[in-house]
Amino acid sequence: MIELDGYEEIGPPEETVQSEHLSKPEPSSDPVDIWEISRVLDTSGVGGGKDRAVLFSGGDDSLALTHLAMENDMADFVIHLATNSSLPANIDYVREICKKFNWPFFIISSPMPFDLFAYRYAFPGPSLHRQAYIYFKGRQLGYFSRHRAGGVKYFSGVRRLESDRRMENIEAEVQYEDPSNGGNFRGWWLSPLIDKSDEWVAKYRGRHNLPRNPVARKIHRSGDCFCLAYGHRDEELVNLQAKFPDHAEWLLNTEQRVQEYRGRVYLLEDEHPDIYEEVSSLRKQTKPNPMRLTVLKNEYPGIFDSIAAVDKEQAIQRGRLDETCYIGHGGMSHTDLRERIADADSCQQTLCETCQGRASQVAASVKRRQQEAAAALEENTIQQTITPETETDSRQQHCEPQTLGSTSEESVASRTTQVTLDDASR
Repeated sequence: MIELDGYEEIGPPEETVQSEHLSKPEPSSDPVDIWEISRVLDTSGVGGGKDRAVLFSGGDDSLALTHLAMENDMADFVIHLATNSSLPANIDYVREICKKFNWPFFIISSPMPFDLFAYRYAFPGPSLHRQAYIYFKGRQLGYFSRHRAGGVKYFSGVRRLESDRRMENIEAEVQYEDPSNGGNFRGWWLSPLIDKSDEWVAKYRGRHNLPRNPVARKIHRSGDCFCLAYGHRDEELVNLQAKFPDHAEWLLNTEQRVQEYRGRVYLLEDEHPDIYEEVSSLRKQTKPNPMRLTVLKNEYPGIFDSIAAVDKEQAIQRGRLDETCYIGHGGMSHTDLRERIADADSCQQTLCETCQGRASQVAASVKRRQQEAAAALEENTIQQTITPETETDSRQQHCEPQTLGSTSEESVASRTTQVTLDDASR
């Protein structure tokens, strides 16, 4: 597996996530000798090299496409985009299939850990799908294309007839992609299955005796990504808990850690709105942007200590007030999701353009947990004495001098705060 340089160095301060950290389940398979390629050779400066890649997610359509492209010399190799939330069994299947058919292949992992994405942006819903796609798949597409001479050609299994709704944005079997138009790479999308029906795909798989992904047999999808931006937790998480309990446990553990961290961020906003705005502004001055509480720790260590000292369970309850702190919080059904994906263009730009703001529907279990969290915060009113700022809260020498605007020393003086149900609601 090719692991891209990641963003781990900009994770949250360890004091702000006190919940137990479960490790993500790993594939049981080892890299495949000969066929699994461990690095991308750079041909960008020599004007040549193989540049035709078929994207294999592990799904039914993807398997048919990959076999068609590789067995007919349409593609040079297979690429699997590891999203950091996929089921380990899905990667095992990708390796098994590529080894069976002697296909040279790459597995390229996202540089963004799933939990870090959620710490920074919350769990993706419809409005964050585009951003999630860029981090979990787009980065790998761009990485590979930068090592190719000219423009890379990616084979996609997208089909017009995947749903009853017409795919208005897929105009041809061959489409050009460019970063200036919102794309993730410079090159071409090739969609040989664009006009193929479900029946054609099923017959093709049967005619060539292509073994179906055991993950797809169990959960009716490939399992290559569980960010659940368009997922419905009351459907997909329940199914996952029944079929792949270890993976479900890891996702729910990630959810709790995200609720704790973001709960502390919300408490900072509740208690010190001016300072919250200040650290939000300061973090944008450095690339890649550090976490808000990292900036707070550097600039206002006294206030940071008070936020970090909040009881873990209280921080979690505060995080649970916001639906974006729940994985798969949208209330979209699986059928509706399939139709939206089928109506999207190849880079999924239009899929995201149809979703502005927060999810229009929220899963019933999320609503129930929000109510429970609100009741818990009302019953156990948070009482916290904030001590006055000390000299250690002055600007650090390495930061550019900047005032707090309307924030005065008196506004952050010692005070006792109570966050009731009304205060905590967002």
